[in-house]
Amino acid sequence: MQTLLLARRRFIKATAAVGILFSGLLRPIVSVASGGGAIRPSGFKGSFISHADPRYFRWFWAMTWYDKKPPRFPDVIAQPLDPDDVKILLLYAQQTGRRVALRSSGHNITLSPLRNGAVTIDMSRFDHIELDPGSKTAWAGPGVLSQELNEATFARGLVFPGAHTGFVTLGGFLLGGGMGWNMPAYGMACGSVLAAELMLADGSTVTASPDENTDLYWAMRGAGSGFFAVVLRYKLQLHTAPIAIMNSFYFPVTDLRPALDEVMTLLPANAQRSEILGALGKFSPPGTPPSEQRWHLALNVISFGSTEAEALEVAELFNNSKLPDLCTLQSVHNRTLTYLDLFEALGATDAYSTSRTSETAFFTDRPELALPVVAELLENEAVDSRSFGFSVIDTNPTVPEPCSFTYWAPHYISWYLIGSTEAEIEANRRLMLKLNAAIKPYAKGYYINEIDLDVAPEMVNQCFSAEKWQKLNQVREVWDPEKRFYSYIKQEVDGEVVSDS
Repeated sequence: MQTLLLARRRFIKATAAVGILFSGLLRPIVSVASGGGAIRPSGFKGSFISHADPRYFRWFWAMTWYDKKPPRFPDVIAQPLDPDDVKILLLYAQQTGRRVALRSSGHNITLSPLRNGAVTIDMSRFDHIELDPGSKTAWAGPGVLSQELNEATFARGLVFPGAHTGFVTLGGFLLGGGMGWNMPAYGMACGSVLAAELMLADGSTVTASPDENTDLYWAMRGAGSGFFAVVLRYKLQLHTAPIAIMNSFYFPVTDLRPALDEVMTLLPANAQRSEILGALGKFSPPGTPPSEQRWHLALNVISFGSTEAEALEVAELFNNSKLPDLCTLQSVHNRTLTYLDLFEALGATDAYSTSRTSETAFFTDRPELALPVVAELLENEAVDSRSFGFSVIDTNPTVPEPCSFTYWAPHYISWYLIGSTEAEIEANRRLMLKLNAAIKPYAKGYYINEIDLDVAPEMVNQCFSAEKWQKLNQVREVWDPEKRFYSYIKQEVDGEVVSDS
């Protein structure tokens, strides 16, 4: 069943990426012919797509997950098959004076693989996994899907904190931090990155670890889409597979505060043994007639233990609290899950996730105050009722040093605005700015993997402490002095989005 579902998701992903060509969302094409003369470099084995190739726009649409596309057109889109191919592409970029953008699955809402004049390198074919169960480690390429990795490891009694949505690949997910399953126990997923093999702009290969090229290792754990090397593969720390018990509660958004206050009082006794996930949207309890459906916080409490009895003991902390009396319905009671089951537990938004047009994610120490603000604005002003928010209370967003990832606060909140037309995209942009302003008193810092730098480019600096931001730029100067790799989307000049230099 897992294999069939994963195949279905791959099919949805592929058809969405290609089929959206005909949706009418493509903005007017400008200066698209600048790379028409790009010539396939000698010895390159993978796909090499220039503007002159009739397949160009099919590849253009497939490079990012979202229906919304900016008018930024790479000169070349290339999909290498091995490290030799990557080296050829980096030398080609150097010889032709082009810069390099990287892509693994294209899930970042800023759509950073799409840069005007770039050589976009698609690393999705780097999807090999090598397990060493004895040391509880694995080598995995940036194109490996989170669910695929866990299917391979779970058979050996091991797991990795992959993305909550199993069809996100490891590449950019880990570079930006990686909010994965059982974060209260494991912290951010990049904290489980032990080393990586990287290719630099000059085509040389190096290892980054706590003992080798330590500044690259520091940057790699949290830099996000502004990282300045190609990850060929990661060395990952695996963990013993836990047992999970799931309970689900529905709370009307008009009366969130008592429920959130109760959750906060339970945190000390919970002792980070449960992942407390909230889906905020028009998610009415099962069986609600369409005419009576309204916005709720669907709170999924997933309690972990080394045995079912241990997990159940933690789950009863919530079942015996005030939460069952405060909720509209407790729809799931003490459901036992394996780690692989988790990838199917929160799939309600998968079918329309490509229609997300803008998003923000932030860390806060007052979720009980911030979530009602987000809920009110989403319910009253979202142009598409499929728009939703997401929260992880007591998420433990930690990464052991050395890392560029910045710990801001223990709780996480995000939202995703859905749209299907240019008018809805513009309305969502306005609402995004309004939401950003409304939550500013509660936001301690932002998460680089889940912010829209096209809408709010200034947020990139607010993903890192001032100290780490300064060091990140210094390390980049050392390892990519010619700025061959694009950094973050930074600003908009005369209507054209450009990157910082």
